[in-house]
Amino acid sequence: MDTINVALTDQHRPIPNIRTRTFFIVKARLDADAMKTALDTLIRDHWRKLGGRLHLNTSTGFYEYHVPQTFKPASEYELFRWSTSTKTGLIDAAVPKLMKTPGPEDCEGTSGVAFLPAVTDYDHEFRPDSWPYHLEDDPADTPILFFHLTFYDDATVVAISLPHVVGDQLGTASLMRGWMNVLAGKAPPPMMDEDPLPHGREWSQLSKEEARKKGAMHVRSSGEYIFVILGFIPDMVFHKEEANHIMFIPMALVKSLRARFHKELEANGGDPGISDNDVITAVMCKFSRIHKGPMTITLGQSVNLRGRFSSMTGPAVGGFLHNGMAHASSRFHMTKKTPLSEIASHNRHAIDEVLTPEGAEVHLAIAREMVRRKQTLHICEPFERSYSITSWPAAWKDLDFSPAVVGYSELEKSQQETHKPPELFVIGRGGERKTPHRFHATVMFRNDAGYWLDMGVTLQCIAAIKAHLAKDPSLENL
Repeated sequence: MDTINVALTDQHRPIPNIRTRTFFIVKARLDADAMKTALDTLIRDHWRKLGGRLHLNTSTGFYEYHVPQTFKPASEYELFRWSTSTKTGLIDAAVPKLMKTPGPEDCEGTSGVAFLPAVTDYDHEFRPDSWPYHLEDDPADTPILFFHLTFYDDATVVAISLPHVVGDQLGTASLMRGWMNVLAGKAPPPMMDEDPLPHGREWSQLSKEEARKKGAMHVRSSGEYIFVILGFIPDMVFHKEEANHIMFIPMALVKSLRARFHKELEANGGDPGISDNDVITAVMCKFSRIHKGPMTITLGQSVNLRGRFSSMTGPAVGGFLHNGMAHASSRFHMTKKTPLSEIASHNRHAIDEVLTPEGAEVHLAIAREMVRRKQTLHICEPFERSYSITSWPAAWKDLDFSPAVVGYSELEKSQQETHKPPELFVIGRGGERKTPHRFHATVMFRNDAGYWLDMGVTLQCIAAIKAHLAKDPSLENL
């Protein structure tokens, strides 16, 4: 039995208990037998740690991979959990509001913004009820990876349950690409078993100013987090119910807002280079408190570190199945009059700071020390508020399921090279059941029509958002 330590940066609470569920909706008939064989080959012959078991070392409190030196045949050892189901009819008939651009009847006024059924509404359609929701729910000797394929007349849904300690969504995308490589007869890149993120400094080597910055991730003093939680209790007590939705934001609105923000920022010192994601982050942050008074807030943003260091560039990064994220944050006083462009600018400056070599080095030193002390990732100051955004669309860029399509392997090589990738749509959710969804949103997918987000707010908040969109569809006055 080989033992591989799970990197500290893969175990920041609550990550160790999360199984991320991702649903890849592919508008094509996929070859289940070929996919299962290729997945077996990928794990058995290349990325072996994925066929092991996650084991919590009770003496250290951290996870390890326990990987057999030789895998037994599939009849004697479950390398991964695999199942399929077939349903009659077209996928649009089964989930009519999922893949289509929302029509006027589904949108709020003329804004183009729509609140669609929640991600959890699709769990019963795409995910077996027997799947464990959290890592702590796994029975003994449970495989790391779970896969379920649901077949419709015109589409296939590939559902995956991946423990967050194994990787983030960019890691999930690397798994999918490695799988497709094997299906196409290509070797995947070698897997990075060890943590390639920089280890330049330890937390004990940081200056006081580096180690403790207001509104930034830091190692908490004893009892500090209790006062952070106290700030959220009144809202949780008096507004218990949440409205969860897939929220659609049209591309035209995002581009219009981005152009407006650029103009405003250029007139006030310069545009730091805001992106679509900064625009969406600003809108969601403001929406989260649209019905509330002034408050100092910490706005968090997950940031990809891949491609930022020599150890994580080039083809080798395709074998990086870890959590390669930093967590940028900005802290500011927000009122109803705070311009959206100002919030977007705060977010962009925070991202740029954490992506400098010095900023990333400090961030990783703090993150590892927090993990050693079993402290949670949540970034917020005592008695203040927080909101955070995670963005997945970059992970799915150019992800091509063509090698899995029925009949692809029988095509001539020239035909394979010109094969048009099947249409893809992605939704999913991580997190724990007990975690309130009102303080966080996930940008799950984008296409030419717009962006699809997994979001939740209180009933009072969703009513206020819809009322605002009815009178201000272009968000000129948000």
